[in-house]
Order: sequence, then structure tokens, then C-alpha cells
Amino acid sequence: MRQPGNEALGVLGNLGETETKSGRRASLGNRDPSSLRFAASMSPLPTSFAPLLYAGRLAEGIEALPKRGFTAVEISLRQAEDLDTIWLDNRLSELGLVVSAFATGRMCLEDSLCLTDTNPIVRNQLFERFVGLIRLAARFKASIIIGGVRGKLSGNDQQKSEQRTAAVNTLRHYAEIAGNSGINLLLEPINRYETNFVNSALEGLELIEAIGHPCVKLLLDTFHMNIEETDPCASIRKAGQQLGYIHFADSNRQAPGRGHINFPAILKALVDIDYHGYITAEILPIPDDATALIHTGQYLHSLMFEKL
Repeated sequence: MRQPGNEALGVLGNLGETETKSGRRASLGNRDPSSLRFAASMSPLPTSFAPLLYAGRLAEGIEALPKRGFTAVEISLRQAEDLDTIWLDNRLSELGLVVSAFATGRMCLEDSLCLTDTNPIVRNQLFERFVGLIRLAARFKASIIIGGVRGKLSGNDQQKSEQRTAAVNTLRHYAEIAGNSGINLLLEPINRYETNFVNSALEGLELIEAIGHPCVKLLLDTFHMNIEETDPCASIRKAGQQLGYIHFADSNRQAPGRGHINFPAILKALVDIDYHGYITAEILPIPDDATALIHTGQYLHSLMFEKL
């Protein structure tokens, strides 16, 4: 597939001095205008996982992306077979888009295939799913997100320790396969109300260190950070070059600008660590898919190019 062109220009330009959220704009310094790119999270099939746009209507969603200033799509899957790869490859090329990442949480949420499960049958099924997704990601030069698929730790302390060890060993194995395929795994901390296995950025960095493979990077999500981090911007700066991806969603998990998160400050922290990855909207389709996507595109471009 070709690289995204100006028809999908979800990129950054140069702005002035940093100011705070109450009517001001962030500083991007002297940045390459293609250094940050916008994506939105979607799904080819309907799903119970709520913060996705155009779930079950991927063709419609992809068609809307370049019109709203996005350069990429993040795709949430249960398995690689849920996607018509030939159609997707052709359509993305026609629209000047790419895949930023494939999300995997629905394997645990909908199919009970979770990394914390020590049942050998479950682990074998999960491995087969992941091998298929790694092949898919390699084809599209996309990353794979390790978030909700971790599942939850349960039982007594010894059982929880065994589950964590099993998950780390499995992720180390997946990382070796992914690294050999030239793709990254993105470890996403998720808030305490959804899991008890990696809630904060610090816990994410610790797990990445335990896995010990350079293809494993940190994914931070502003919705989860708003719950778990004392200072989200400090957490971004601490992650530094380990930050491989970021989700933008407001405090109510709606489009950025619909809640109280200080996105100009978040953007400034990203600039401070010289972040060059995707800014991806993983948001609720409120009031509807089209309006949420339009608002997100307008807000992100306003955040980066104009006074808020």
C-alpha cells in the first residue's frame, strides 16, 4: 500500500508557545508535519465492546476517515478471519489510508481467550489466534495491541502469581514472533474497574521490562490515565521513547473535547518526548458514529492548528 497523501492530512504543523486548556493552544515546536498522525478505532463486525466507531460498518467508517482528516484506522478483531484482507488492502490504497494497529481485547471479552488463563486448551487457542493476527499485522505493517486480552488475575496470591508468570512467558513468546515479523506489540494499561492486571503506566513499564523484548512498547489511553494516573503528563514523560502509541478519549470516553481532560497539556507532553506515533480516537459513538468522528477530527485539528 502507498503512504497516505494530502487527501488524508491528519498531521501537525508548527504552533506558538504552550498555553493551558482555558482558551489557548499547545506548542508543537519545529515539527515535521507528518510526525503525528490521526487514527480512529473501528470494527468489521458488531461487538459488545462499546468504544468503537462504525462497529459492523467498517466500509462506511473507512470511507469517512480521510474526509475528517484521519490517515489511519485501528481495527478491533476477535480473529484475523473476521477481516476481508484483499478488500481492505485495496480500499485503503484507494483512500490513501493505512492500518495503525489491530486491537485484541475482544478475544478475552467475547470469547474468553485471555492471557491470564492457565488452561492449556485456552492457551493453545489463543496462540493460534495471535499467530494469525501477527501475520495479518505484518501484511499491513501495523502493530498489535495487548490490552483487554490480558484478562484478570483471580484466586489467591499464589494463583495470581502463576497467572501473571504465564502471561509474561506467553507475551515473551509472542514478542519473539512479532519481532521477527517486523511489528510491535503495544501494552495498554487499563483502569482498575476493568482489570487488576496492569492499571498504570508504571505497571505497564514494569511488565515491558519483565517481557524483555524491544518490540514491546507502551500504549497509553487518556481515558484510563484520567482514572489511574496522578499526573498523566508526567507519566507520558516518564514513558519517553517507550511510548509507542496513544489513545485519545475524554474523561467520559466520548470524543476529545467532550469531557474535562486537558488535551493541550497532553499534547505538550507528547512533544516533549518527541513522540512521532499515532493519536488514535477510541471513543463511544455518541451521539452517533458520524458526529463523533466529525467532532474528533475538528477538535484534534483545532488543538494543533488553531486557538481552542
